[in-house]
Amino acid sequence: MKADDRARVPFALLGVLLLVSSLALAPTLGTRPTPETTAVERALDRGTAATQTAVRDGVATAGRRAAANPVLAPANTAVGRALNDSTPFRDALRLRIYLRVRERLQRVDAETGGVAVAAGLPTVDDTADYRAAIERVTVERAGPNRTALRATVEGVAVRVSRGDRVVTRRRVAPTVTVTTPVLLLHEQVRTYDRRVNRGLGGPGLGQRLTARLYPIAWTRGAAQYGGAPIENVVANRHVSLATNGALLGVQRSTFGRSDPDGRRALTEATAAVGVADVLRGSRPSPLVGHALDRAEYRPVGDDIATAPGDDLPERPRPNDTMRVGVDATADAAFRAVAAPANLSETTADAYTVEVTLAASSRHVGGGHPSTPPAPGENWTLVGTETATRTRVVGDADPRPAVPRGWHELDRFGRRVAVERVHTGVWENGSRRTTTAATATEYRVATVSLLGRHDGGSAAPRRGIATAHDAAGSPLDGPNLADVSSRAERALVARRGGRDAVAADAAVGPVSAPTVEVTGDRPDGLRAWVYRDLRRLREEVRSTNVTVERGAVGTFETNPARRLRERVASRRAALVDAPETYASTAQKARVAARVAYLDAVERRLAARARQRSEAGAAVDDRLRDRTGGSLADLRRSLTARETRVARARPAPVGPAGPVRTRVDARPQYLTLASVSRDRYPAMDGTEHPLVARNVNVFTVPYGDAADAVVGGLFSSADRARLGTAAAALRATETTGDAASNATLERREDGLRRRIERANDAVAAELAETVAAETDANGAESRAVVRAGLSEWNTTSGRAQALANGPAAVRVADAAARERDLSRVERDWLRVRLAGTVDESLARPIARPRQPAVERAATTARAVARDRLKSTVANATRERAERYAKKKLGTKALPAGLPLAPPLTPWYATANVWWVTVEGEYARFAVTADHGTPTTPGARTTYVRDGDAVTLDVDGDGEPERLGRSSRLTFRASTGVVVVVGPNPRGVGDKDGVAVETSAGWPSAGPT
Repeated sequence: MKADDRARVPFALLGVLLLVSSLALAPTLGTRPTPETTAVERALDRGTAATQTAVRDGVATAGRRAAANPVLAPANTAVGRALNDSTPFRDALRLRIYLRVRERLQRVDAETGGVAVAAGLPTVDDTADYRAAIERVTVERAGPNRTALRATVEGVAVRVSRGDRVVTRRRVAPTVTVTTPVLLLHEQVRTYDRRVNRGLGGPGLGQRLTARLYPIAWTRGAAQYGGAPIENVVANRHVSLATNGALLGVQRSTFGRSDPDGRRALTEATAAVGVADVLRGSRPSPLVGHALDRAEYRPVGDDIATAPGDDLPERPRPNDTMRVGVDATADAAFRAVAAPANLSETTADAYTVEVTLAASSRHVGGGHPSTPPAPGENWTLVGTETATRTRVVGDADPRPAVPRGWHELDRFGRRVAVERVHTGVWENGSRRTTTAATATEYRVATVSLLGRHDGGSAAPRRGIATAHDAAGSPLDGPNLADVSSRAERALVARRGGRDAVAADAAVGPVSAPTVEVTGDRPDGLRAWVYRDLRRLREEVRSTNVTVERGAVGTFETNPARRLRERVASRRAALVDAPETYASTAQKARVAARVAYLDAVERRLAARARQRSEAGAAVDDRLRDRTGGSLADLRRSLTARETRVARARPAPVGPAGPVRTRVDARPQYLTLASVSRDRYPAMDGTEHPLVARNVNVFTVPYGDAADAVVGGLFSSADRARLGTAAAALRATETTGDAASNATLERREDGLRRRIERANDAVAAELAETVAAETDANGAESRAVVRAGLSEWNTTSGRAQALANGPAAVRVADAAARERDLSRVERDWLRVRLAGTVDESLARPIARPRQPAVERAATTARAVARDRLKSTVANATRERAERYAKKKLGTKALPAGLPLAPPLTPWYATANVWWVTVEGEYARFAVTADHGTPTTPGARTTYVRDGDAVTLDVDGDGEPERLGRSSRLTFRASTGVVVVVGPNPRGVGDKDGVAVETSAGWPSAGPT
């Protein structure tokens, strides 16, 4: 072995040994968990789990407490100012969660292998800290149907230590989902709050209250109109029932169920109101029966369109239709057109023809004379003169040219010789004249007598087949056969005759005016046209339109405008103009029809304007007396039919169905005052519900209806005769053997005023009879007395005069006494009706309003006292008989007549505007949300108005967060009722136009 080889061996062995050594040492150089490291990890895991449990417990506890004491109005304190004004409940909930979790984290104390873990959140001392604490917590609804609460708490500090040495720190943000429906309840109660304070534009108290009041008002209004002794159609007791029923309906649609105690209380209150109505004699119970009360007030269903009272098919509804016709407007137009002078003028226009002359001439021979010769040289012609003489030398065949639009009545032609002599005037230092030879020109002159009969008549322009025939008229009279001769007398004879006119035409144009000539009319033409016009009048009178009663009462529709449109759409058929008139009489008939329809349309247009003016006046009255408007009333009318979503079934959450229960105190919001003795939640004595109920057109209705209608057309301090007569009738039915001195005195005073009005109208009727017949003054007065004899009382006669039958009876009496023809009798009736209308508008026929009001007020008071006494001291049967016979208020008028005095009375309307305000002393909603591990768990959300406090800084003294405001509401709605035109009308008849409950206008503590 060489020395070099010996030197290399140790190095090779060294490499092997190093490799083996490294493999042997490798396991001893790796990291192994020490006992301390294992303990830290376990401590962290346990600490994190403990924070999760602390957060879950804190969220559940904070949720229950926040629901029991919800903060809805932050306090002006350090902690209250940390709450956002727009979300105070959520912020208070987040603060409660923070504080509860912080408290629970202080109990986290886990130790493993000598390693301890702790968790915590920063302390809070001032407003900035409170706000920061709130910002660390987020909450939201979660889970199935969003019935649970998911919460996250940011910045939870977890600390691990061994002895006094901190081993590690960690910040976590635990998120938990807890089966507490606190946010669900909060939002449900907020929804209920919004709905009970929502107007008529959306589902809520306003719509449901409207839906309940409408059937009450319409049923009672119809019964009163039918004669039931009802003083108050809509009283505050009905408003109270309707409001409570509507509130329960809103509860069902919001929470799924309504307060069971409230439902029972409503049933009891319904029965109590029914009994009270019977005893007060102020609803149709004595006549219709107590069953109507129960049907009328039964709880409304979820579907407003079908409840309440669908089992009463006779109950009138606002969407019931009524027919409004042209009616007496047809007579008013007839009086204007069919008056003898006017009808004669109309027929004369049909027989009137415009006539004129058309003339021309042509040269047939001869010529003009030559220029006169000069006297000599250097003479200058300074002028000429021509002498002309014409003479007819024979007849000629005329060839007239007829202008467009005219027709030829007659024509003639003449051969005319025109002799002319020219004389010249010359000057040459002197003046001399010379004359040319005479020359004769021969011309043929043609003259046409033209006519046209489309000018002044209202009839459509048509040809007349027998215009100038002497026969063909249905009346055996001439058509326009005599017009030609009349035209010739007017245009030719006055100019010297035919030869003279032709001679004039031969030398120049004939200037002839256009004149009118009227042909002879048959003797029976006016009567024949009158009879045809009478048939048209009855056809037009029967024209009607169908309108909804509610739309009429809210002035949403204008019946007169629709009638005018209806008549206009039928105009061609009503005019009945042929393509060619068979006779001139037929044209006269059509002309009268056109004139009549024009008069009808003018009067319907006036009715439409009056309707619009009355609507504006009603709107002003509503705004002045109620704060509402016609627009609001129309919204109420629509809202009564608005369908409201049905209540949804209980939502299913993580632990099953979440069922809610409403517990309101008081469960029935009464108009009476309630004390703490009955409801511990009360703050002393309170008014849970207050109401204001305004009957816009009450009794006596001069204070409102006359201001709307009478104020437009006459003096508003006077009552219509029909109103005064109804008030007098009420005093007469109220009086009996047990007389009342005040009532008798006021009754006598009103009777004297009405008698004067009756006499004034009767005198004008007599004047009309004298003017339209051959009766003298005494005979005319006798005719009127005979016609009015069937009404032997002052009130009865006044009502007959005011409401129409009197004119018919007087016309019948005149026909008997004066042997009138059918045409004469019909015309007299129409004239008498017009006389009545004109007379009733005069002050003498309108008694003073104060006298009417005093008599009505006394009659009402006496009737009420006597009925009360009868009910107290007699059997029910006797009380009912007395109510039927003697309750004077049933005869009193009420409501807004639509629409005298200028137009036919087709309906009477009235409006009740209701405003309610209420406050629950305590409103609680409880949700059951138990799990298999926590059966029977409940969360109750309470709004009671109490102050909400919380110990925020841990000093043992709670700080004020804010207040849980009480649940309050306010709703307004209007109800319009429309009945027929009976003078009794519809409305409250107790003399109280504005009915307010105790405590108005503020509900709650007194």
